[in-house]
Amino acid sequence: MRLLKSLYFIVCTIGLFSCEKNSDSNAASNTGVGGSLTKFTISGNHIYAVSSHYIYAINISDPAHPVRVGQSALNFDMETIYAYRNRLFIGSKTGLYIYSIDTASSPRLIGEAKHGRSCDPVIANDSVSYSTLKGSTFCGPATSGLYVYDVKNLNLPLLKTTIPINEPLGLGMVDSALYVCSAGEGLKVYSIKNAYEPVIRQTISGYAFTDLIPYNNILICWVGDGIALYDISSRLQPVFIKHILN
Repeated sequence: MRLLKSLYFIVCTIGLFSCEKNSDSNAASNTGVGGSLTKFTISGNHIYAVSSHYIYAINISDPAHPVRVGQSALNFDMETIYAYRNRLFIGSKTGLYIYSIDTASSPRLIGEAKHGRSCDPVIANDSVSYSTLKGSTFCGPATSGLYVYDVKNLNLPLLKTTIPINEPLGLGMVDSALYVCSAGEGLKVYSIKNAYEPVIRQTISGYAFTDLIPYNNILICWVGDGIALYDISSRLQPVFIKHILN
């Protein structure tokens, strides 16, 4: 069910902004645009998708005839996938896993950081990775919160900071701003001028925020009954634009 909702979120996003050119440096780092809870992502001419115990590489050089070119069996519960440059950051119920896609058809594990059993979306850039862990009966006993990793050494991610958050879900970043969905509290806006020490600036309430995509100067939020759009021209001061019902 979550995969179908994530797909709906991405399709709506593409429909809303397909005519808009992507000029943002963070958004432009990948071919695809997706939220942090998705189970598939596009990088270059490939789609990468995860199931519970497999990662698949699909060549889409000819979009009308996609070809699965790689499949790897894994021994941990994979949940989410995020592409940045030639790396895949994969969130699982037991840790953060980093894969090289220097050989596009054969993702290769190059680094990992274990944590207590939990649900785990993840985003990243060249030096830092942010994960939200949600401890619960379903997800596991880990402490709920925002986990900040130093990933300058991709082979050895280092946990730098943990910030408690009530029922954290999807997240996204652009420039020096980090946005985190909290099912219990709302949309949290952090300054990440110091990437490893996020500072809360405000919490936006009013919707049940689940996931989000920063796209140029728009923050596209998947909320309980549809999509909420915010202007983030001023990164730390989102301004409400409109609410689109399902």
